[in-house]
Amino acid sequence: MKKMVFLAGALAITALPALAEMPSQAAICVTCHQASGLGMPNLAPSIAGMPASYLATQIEHFKKGERQSATMKPMADMLDEAGVKAASEWFASLPLPLPEDPAWRGDKDPASLTGGEKLAYLGDWRRDLPSCVTCHGPEGVGVGEHIPHLAGQHADYIEDQLKAWQAGTRVNDVNGIMGAMAKKLTAEEITAVAQYFANVETK
Repeated sequence: MKKMVFLAGALAITALPALAEMPSQAAICVTCHQASGLGMPNLAPSIAGMPASYLATQIEHFKKGERQSATMKPMADMLDEAGVKAASEWFASLPLPLPEDPAWRGDKDPASLTGGEKLAYLGDWRRDLPSCVTCHGPEGVGVGEHIPHLAGQHADYIEDQLKAWQAGTRVNDVNGIMGAMAKKLTAEEITAVAQYFANVETK
């Protein structure tokens, strides 16, 4: 069983001042995303540990209407350029519980994979559908500055975003990659993949 770094996440809640002082601009964000940055199911996604540039880009997309959210639009509009930078960098600095030794595709026996995990790791090449981990990294831990983590993200949020890309109500993905992939998924597959990544931390 892989070791999981849960302690850092717990300390983020109880010992936040020992990390970095929360900038005043982030105060409007923590009501939903929480002081830990881990958000809450059915309310707000986890954004702790996300790359600052990714978070800043998403805020700008909300400001410009390139992402639709009746909640996020007015919040984003309250942040000027300095505020976007300060809030993004602070949330990016918060610790995020992730697998300490995530399994790469070759580490898993394809015959043992089922449901959301099978789709996440193998995709379905009969439908030209690559695996999620091809871009999002082993067990969805995220890659670089532009591909967010999925590991431990709230299942409802992952599912909602896949459905938004599928329906074309979210279109801010690079080169339309996510929209193209989401359109190939069934409703059952979306739910299964979302549940898989949401529960990666507890395996």
